[in-house]
Amino acid sequence: MPVVTLAPLTHEGWDAFVHEEVANYADQQVREAEWPPNEALERSRAELTPVLDREFAEAARKGHRLWTAMNRDGRTVGWLWVTPVEDESSTVAFIKQITVAESFRRRGYGRAMLAALEVLLAADRIDELRLNVFAANQPARRLYASAGYEELDQDDRWCYLRKRLTRMS
Repeated sequence: MPVVTLAPLTHEGWDAFVHEEVANYADQQVREAEWPPNEALERSRAELTPVLDREFAEAARKGHRLWTAMNRDGRTVGWLWVTPVEDESSTVAFIKQITVAESFRRRGYGRAMLAALEVLLAADRIDELRLNVFAANQPARRLYASAGYEELDQDDRWCYLRKRLTRMS
């Protein structure tokens, strides 16, 4: 498995993250919502950018933590966005977003990012990490299952997962 280092997200990192998310959303909408491919990127940018920018502006106030994941060469391989779980103890966190940069996909970076995040959060006294994944996203579900995440529930659209973290002494 590759090794990654997590660093707090900078404004430059945010721009790269938004660029990747816009492209991913455009591809998804072409596949699932039958957007015309020649319009998808601009539609995605128009829909997603204002939402992400608003959420980013509120992230620090709400206790969100965002990181850039870098490989040994210092290249950005992905991004993580973690939020506290409202109405729960402060020892539960939620993965709002995990994105592996397209050029680094299917090389173990998703698993490496999860592993680095789990160590970091356990050191911060987080006992449990949760996330939601599209029920139809079988590759992601296999990744999470192999990384030790258990299914809590599922509906027609979402699969709800968690992993209990082990604190280091």
